Amino acid sequence: MSVEIEPAAGGVLALPLGDSYRPEYPLAYHGRDRLSVSERVEGRTIVKTILVDGRAHLLEIDLTEADGAQPPVARVRIDHDALPPDRVEAIAARMLGLASDPVAFEALIAPRVDSDRILGSRRGLRIPLTADIWDAVCWAVIGQQINLTFAAALRRSMIELTGPLHAVSGLRAHPDPARVADLEIEDLTALRFSRSKASYLIGVARLVADGALPLDDLAKGTPADAEAALVAVRGIGTWTARYIMLRGFGFPDMAPIGDSGLAAALQRLLDLPERPDAKMQEASMQAFAPHRSLATAHLWAGLSEP
Repeated sequence: MSVEIEPAAGGVLALPLGDSYRPEYPLAYHGRDRLSVSERVEGRTIVKTILVDGRAHLLEIDLTEADGAQPPVARVRIDHDALPPDRVEAIAARMLGLASDPVAFEALIAPRVDSDRILGSRRGLRIPLTADIWDAVCWAVIGQQINLTFAAALRRSMIELTGPLHAVSGLRAHPDPARVADLEIEDLTALRFSRSKASYLIGVARLVADGALPLDDLAKGTPADAEAALVAVRGIGTWTARYIMLRGFGFPDMAPIGDSGLAAALQRLLDLPERPDAKMQEASMQAFAPHRSLATAHLWAGLSEP
C-alpha cells in the first residue's frame, strides 16, 4: 500500500491511516514487552529507538488522532533532521501495518459459515511489522521453543549489551547485524542464552553483515525464494522462516506452520479433538490463501477471547 505523508507543523509528519484503522493492534504489539529497553507505548504513542548512522535516535508515532478524527492520521516525528521523510514514513508505515489489506481478507471469508468466529470483534485488523527486518530475525531466532516472556528478557539483555544508548530517553537502539556479528557465543550464554541459540543468532548476523543473506533483496522477491534462502541458514526452520516473512518481510500469505498458538487456534476453530499436526495445519490454512498472514493474526488474537 502506498501512503502519502505530509509535513505538519513543528517537523511532524501526518500519516493517513484510513477510516477503518484499528490503532489498538499496533499499540498492543509494540507494547507487548512492558520492560523493553528499545521501544515502549506511552498512552496512544509508540516510542521506538532506531539506529541511524551508528547512533540511537527516537521515533515517536502518536495515534491520538487514529480514530474519531477526520481524517484519521498518525503524527510521526524523529529527533534526526538528516533522515529523509520517506525513510521515516517507511518505518512508521511498517510499524503500523499499513501494507495489510483487511478489506480483501474479510471479503474472502465473508461466505464462510464461521466467518464471525474468525473475525470476532477484530474487523479492520492489520499486521504491525517490526521496525526493520533484522529486528524480526532476532525475535524469531531468540523466540524458538521458549515462551514470550523469556524471549523478551533475552532480547532485552542482548540490546542492553550492544545497543547504542539514546541519552535523553534512556532507551537503546536495537543493534544492527554487524554489532551482533561481533559478539562471541560466551557473550550471550552469560545472558542466559543457550549455546545453540547464541550460535544461531551470531551465525545469521554474520551472514547478513557479510551480505550472504540479503534481507532487503529477499523481501522484494518471491516468498518461495525467501523461504528457501532462510531455511538454508543453520538454526532456521520453517516456523522461524515464516515468522520472519510475516513480521519482517510483511508477506501477506504466510502461515507459520508448527506454531503452537496457530495449532491451538485451528483446533478451536475446527472443533478438532486434538491439535492438528503440521500437515493438517498446512492444509487447513490453505483455505485462507492469499491472505494467510491476516488469517494467522486473527487466529492468534482469537485465543485470548471467549
